[in-house]
Amino acid sequence: MLVSGCIQFTLFGAGTVYLLLSSQIIQDLFENIIPNVGFCTWFLIIAALLCPAMWLGTPKDFRAVGIGAILTTAFACIFIFAQIVIDGSNSTKPVKHDSHNFKSFFLAFGTIQFAFGGASTFPTIQNDMVQKNKFSISVVIGFSVILILYLPVAAAGYFVYGEAVDPNIVLTVKNTSLIMLANMLLAMHLILAFLIIINPVCQELEEIFQVPHEFHWKRCLVRTGMVCVMVFVGESIPKFGKILSLVGGSTITLLTFVLPSFFYMRLCDQEKQQNWPERHIPTYIRVYLWELILIGLVGGTASTYSAILEIFGAHSMTKPCYLN
Repeated sequence: MLVSGCIQFTLFGAGTVYLLLSSQIIQDLFENIIPNVGFCTWFLIIAALLCPAMWLGTPKDFRAVGIGAILTTAFACIFIFAQIVIDGSNSTKPVKHDSHNFKSFFLAFGTIQFAFGGASTFPTIQNDMVQKNKFSISVVIGFSVILILYLPVAAAGYFVYGEAVDPNIVLTVKNTSLIMLANMLLAMHLILAFLIIINPVCQELEEIFQVPHEFHWKRCLVRTGMVCVMVFVGESIPKFGKILSLVGGSTITLLTFVLPSFFYMRLCDQEKQQNWPERHIPTYIRVYLWELILIGLVGGTASTYSAILEIFGAHSMTKPCYLN
């Protein structure tokens, strides 16, 4: 129940972040054409447009969505990195780098965790593999691809813009045709990924409310209700970075650092059974696993606390859209 709750909270938070980011990007794309339509309005429009697409059953009903999400984000990262390099080569101003406190560090910890928080989906991936014994290879390839996409953009943004960089880096780089293409691709990626990432949450709710597996009005009702809740959260906390840090520092840290290591040791240490092979964990591996758990508990607690302060603190609280 704890794991299921963490996964649902993570996916719900990620879906809300994707909606917020796509709204921000689309507002930037149409700012010169429709200047009077603000970010909060775009958020409502996009949520309303995506609602009918959510009524589809499971990811098998839109398999091409996954391929489209991967390709769009890969090309977007290439375009953004290219524009950052161009901006850096044309800039003559000194880049400012300030020192940061522990609060900023732990907020960043939550954000990084969010970026690499796919561990909770690993059992499903391994279960769907034809050669399950090659799961470790697929994990290495997956994280290597993520690093190849993320690291150049993050490093280039740090060295070229320094403190001037926005949490959404496309708002920092010079607005050129490359960035316009990147924005279009990122908007497509976020919309496609949203449909995938929110689906398990909807299916979990449908199991609770005993919604039929075939297309039914009850499914439309449950999933429309889910969109309404996400709209309320997004309109209440319109800064996506705060939600991202909260989710990354809390449930993703549990699902990535703490619970997998703890469950692995418990499974290996249980009494020998007839259909369960005996496994021995070397001392150095056990020490390493407890280190991961400790890092997760300390870092996750501090990151969650920092994110809550950032959301509800008197000096940092963002005004909700419906009060603006």
